[in-house]
Amino acid sequence: MDAMSDNNRIDEVTAITPQYARDQPVLEVMTPGKHGNGDREIAIQYGVHDTALGTMFVAITPRGVCRMEFLDGGNEDGGLAGLRRDWPKAELTRNDRATSHAVEALFGEPADGRHGLVPLHVVGTEFQVAVWRALLRIPRGTLASYSQIACELGSAKSSRAVGNAIGANPVAVLIPCHRVIQKSGAMGGYRWGAARKKRVQEWENSQVPPAP
Repeated sequence: MDAMSDNNRIDEVTAITPQYARDQPVLEVMTPGKHGNGDREIAIQYGVHDTALGTMFVAITPRGVCRMEFLDGGNEDGGLAGLRRDWPKAELTRNDRATSHAVEALFGEPADGRHGLVPLHVVGTEFQVAVWRALLRIPRGTLASYSQIACELGSAKSSRAVGNAIGANPVAVLIPCHRVIQKSGAMGGYRWGAARKKRVQEWENSQVPPAP
């Protein structure tokens, strides 16, 4: 499978369990992918939140979380730049209260011991979406290599394209690009640095419930 051009971007809506009550993430397609940019003229709300992993920029459409990333220095400009690139026709409004629900779902402690579903509304090429889906299939607390993801997608020689798709992941932590490392065991790339990647891995490992 080869990476596709921006002309083949699709909208994809998925739902996952952020802190996975089960060993495998729950992935549910809520609506079929839509080709083209026609339905990207929508309202997007965004917010900036302090979390256990640092300051994060979170943005949501009416259909789900469309962006989540770390902010160095708490400056929202970096998050807004990526948001405008992916959703150039959207109407953007800051609303920390609206986006706090996604943050609470990921980092909060649910009363019943289980986290609710967090819908994701992401825009990407078919290849990118396939890679992001593969990331969601990596069990929490485990790691995979770029080459393993490439093989799972049926293209063992596409490790570099896989790495590019992982680097384009718009929803940090929820789409777990931090679970992918080099085949040698080296940490590999991460948009926010190797130290942050290690921290996310350690935090996630601490959330894994003990074996029965």
